[in-house]
This record gives sequence, structure tokens and C-alpha cells, in this order.
Amino acid sequence: MRSARARMRFDAGWKHALRAFLPECIELLFPDLHAQIDWARGYQFLNTELMRPVPFLGRARHFVDVLVRVYFRDGMERIVLLHIEIQAQRTHDFPLQMFVYYYRVFDSYEFPELISLAILADNDPNWRPDTFERALAGCEVRFRFPIVKLLDFDEALLEQSPNPFALVVLAHLRALKTRGNPELMLREKLALVRQMHARGYNPKQVVDLYRVVDYLMNLTKLQNQVVRELIQRLEAEQDMPLTSLEELAIEEGVRKGLRQGIQQGIQQGIQQGIQQGIQQGIQQGIQQGIQQGIQQGIQQGIQQGIQEGLRDGLTRATLRLLQTRFGEDALRLRERLEQIESIEQLESLSVEAAFAPTLEAFEQKLG
Repeated sequence: MRSARARMRFDAGWKHALRAFLPECIELLFPDLHAQIDWARGYQFLNTELMRPVPFLGRARHFVDVLVRVYFRDGMERIVLLHIEIQAQRTHDFPLQMFVYYYRVFDSYEFPELISLAILADNDPNWRPDTFERALAGCEVRFRFPIVKLLDFDEALLEQSPNPFALVVLAHLRALKTRGNPELMLREKLALVRQMHARGYNPKQVVDLYRVVDYLMNLTKLQNQVVRELIQRLEAEQDMPLTSLEELAIEEGVRKGLRQGIQQGIQQGIQQGIQQGIQQGIQQGIQQGIQQGIQQGIQQGIQQGIQEGLRDGLTRATLRLLQTRFGEDALRLRERLEQIESIEQLESLSVEAAFAPTLEAFEQKLG
């Protein structure tokens, strides 16, 4: 069983891969579907939050993995939604899960043309669920969804493929093979880094690919330093205008700033809250008893300070990330971000700031 941290890295890596390389992903994994989509008309990632949470395996999920709007080439003026789930471990209720997600999305978006796809990323070659069925007293339901099994791909063919998403699948397969063997994983990660630089991808593709590989093949700090040194040598030879190390350093700085901003905001908020609480408590204490008032005021102040500190830290870190990715134009959203009271919404927006393809796409999430 993987740790919660490993699951989070896996989810983040795959979701970033799908957002960065959606057409290439569909072309490699679902080629027949790729041929039916009119990619020239563009596509749009949609809000993946469900109207009601879906309980599975003792926990509730509020989000599907990926939901995107596309157009078909069939000449019909219609919009099609693609719902994509990445499943990394065998679960007995996965077909039920896919069915529930399908009808929740179908209902939330007022009955669109909808296609659910499953990417089976587990290590069991015999597990291939693709159908949910129920029948009782003449009432029947049968829901079938396309699947792709990553274990079916030939690694030698993936190494030769010009499709950048082949490297994502290759990284996943190598991560499965080397799990629990960090030295072997280091060698495989170094080999993948050499491949992504040798294939002539543009700087953005290299950055996106390295980010995915880094999520899927997690190493120690010392081992990652070896990888970074290799990247420095390779990029010095290719003279890239913005190296992946520079880009990643920016991201790491933003994440560090987020953590520091939250911590500083909490500390400042607690101090301010305690002071305000004491003052409020003293005033209440004049009427109700100084001791009781001070205690209540301090508690209220601490809680208020923590909340204000979290909001301030999340707001500043989200704005900094937007500014890093999209330039000074992002600063026009400062006032709207500062008006948001919900910490949950700010946490969600901080994630959107990292993955939104454009500033306008992020702005849509603000409502």
C-alpha cells in the first residue's frame, strides 16, 4: 500500500501530464478517439468538483480526475465532455465508481454528450474492469467505458515514439518496476532525462516532462542533486533560453514562499489575535469578570488570528505563483483574491494557479 504522500505525488504528476499533453495523451492511449476530435477548435478544462461527494473506500471524493470539453469532427454542432480517471491500484468497486462519476457529471452539466475513459496504471496485468452492470426484476443497467492498460505498452516502442506522452508512460512503467529500489530508480530517471533532452523538445515540453518524471520517480535529496547536475550539463550544451532547472527553481521558491507565507501569517495572526483578544477580553471582563473575559478573548483571538493568517498566506502565495507564470498582468487579480473569505476556496485556487493553462482560465475559477 502506498503512503498518502506517494499517492499525492502520483495524482499531481498524472494530472499535470494530462493538462500539459492532453492531445498527445489521447493520441497515444486512445488513438481512435483522437481521430474523431477536432483539435483545431481547441479544448477547455472544466471544474472537476462534483455537486455531491462520492463515498468510496471509507472516504468521500469531491472531484473527478480530469474533465475537459472538446469538439468532434463529425459535422454535428455539438460539445462533448471527456471524463478521464487514472486508477493506480486494484479496487473491487472501480466500475461502480466510474458509473457514479458518469451520472454525477451527466447531471451536473445538464445531460451533455459524455465519454468516460479509464487509464489503468496498476501493476496487475489481469485486472481490466470496463463494465458496470445491475439487473433486477426486468430493470437493467449496463455501463461500459473504454480502458487502456499501461502495462500493455512495449517499453522499446515507447522509447522510439516521437510522442512526448510516451515518455510519461515510460516514466510510470519504470517507476513501477523500480519501486523500493532507489538506486535502480535513480539510473532509470537519469536515462529518462537524457531521452527528453535528446528528442529535441522545446523548453516548455522539457519542463513539463521533467515535472511529471519528478513526481512519478521520487528520490532522496542527494539523488535528486545527481539528476540536477546531469540536467545542468545537458542544458549547457543545448543553450536553452530558460532551463528546466531555472523553471523548477522558480516553482520551488513559490512553494517555499507558500509555506513561509502561511507560517508567518499564522504567527502574525496569532499575535495580533491574542492582543485583540486580550483587549476585547478586558472590556468584557469589566462587565462579566476580568478573568473569564480575558480567557475567552484570547481563545477567540487565536482562532481569528489563525484563520486570518491562513487566508493571508494563501492569498499572497497564489498571487506570487500567478505572477511567476503569467507576468505582471496577474496583479490585477489581487483585490479579488483578497476578498475571498473561504480558506477551502483559497486552497483550491492555489492548486488552480499551478495548473491553469492561461490567466483567463484561472480568472474563470474566481467566478
